[in-house]
Amino acid sequence: MDEKLTSLREQLPALHTQVYLNTGTSGPMPHRVHNAMLRELERQLAHGRTGMPHFTEMGRLKEQLRGHLSSMLGCAPSEIAVTGSSTDGMNLISLGLNWQPGDEAITTNLEHAGGLLPLFAARERFGITIKMADIAARPEAAADVIRKLITPRTKLISISHVSFITGALLPVREICEIAHKHGVLVLVDGAQSFAAIDVNVKELGCDFYAGPGQKWVCGPEGVGVLYASQDAVNQVSVTFAAHFTVDRYNAGGMLPHPDARRFEQGTVQTAVLAGYDEALRWFREDVGPAWAYGRIRELAHHARKGLAKLPGVRVLTPADAAGLITFQVAGKTPDAACTTLTEQGISARTVPQPGGLRIATGFYNTEAEIDRLIEAVAGL
Repeated sequence: MDEKLTSLREQLPALHTQVYLNTGTSGPMPHRVHNAMLRELERQLAHGRTGMPHFTEMGRLKEQLRGHLSSMLGCAPSEIAVTGSSTDGMNLISLGLNWQPGDEAITTNLEHAGGLLPLFAARERFGITIKMADIAARPEAAADVIRKLITPRTKLISISHVSFITGALLPVREICEIAHKHGVLVLVDGAQSFAAIDVNVKELGCDFYAGPGQKWVCGPEGVGVLYASQDAVNQVSVTFAAHFTVDRYNAGGMLPHPDARRFEQGTVQTAVLAGYDEALRWFREDVGPAWAYGRIRELAHHARKGLAKLPGVRVLTPADAAGLITFQVAGKTPDAACTTLTEQGISARTVPQPGGLRIATGFYNTEAEIDRLIEAVAGL
């Protein structure tokens, strides 16, 4: 194990209790993040959470976060909203469009509940139609499948960048090009891509991109990011209005911020903001995004190759994938297999339809840990 990897692993005590292969749910928390959150909580304990100093600190942390996040996503800080989760971002956009009965949204059968449920809520509230692109067997053909579903009533395409079920990397740039030719907005669920692969929202061409804090960047729960293109931000109404949503207001009405800040809401726990800020600093300065992305992909390839060689194991993840590998074990239900791995100190999870075990290779994992997983699966 090289010196850099050893140093990074020392920051992650959860790695000493298990083979940590579930970053796709939540990453291990670094000491630095934990300490930053404790410092902020101690400040609140000693000085209270009232008055201008507290809210000034909240504003400062949000401004720093917008700077970190815009650098990682390749956009302007004004196009970044600090949210509560990637699901928050999916809701804010899916429910904020000027839907009319009979309008259409397109999604796929590889989506997470965080993207699907906001669309279902929009259907119940506004009477829209949801079209489901069947791409489970051929995610590489997603653009062509979606193209055929677009009509003059289509307003939104809501898709994952990386499927949480199979780990498939969807052709988002091609889908965005097709959508914009028809005047359709594109919302991307980046829960399994933000900080797992290199993401430049301008190169992708998407209008909105929602990402998490607790997964691949190893930050705390309760915080996330929403990119909203300046060209598209005015096409979405404010769904959840609060103090930080508006530029100003009075008894007669409100004037939302002219940029992505209109999607920010009320008071938040500044310890969570401090933890996210420290996680992003650590990822950008100590880990190094390019190194992390390369290592995640190499370890995923190693895991996929080793699992595919095992008799009775079927790998569902395509070769061109990010950090998620999903597989099935003959004669074992996913729940039973997952329980057995957990008992052996290997963290994984199950995914639905068609059902399987899913691992996530973090930049901090070792080849030896991947080999241990493969050996354990062989024992199943």
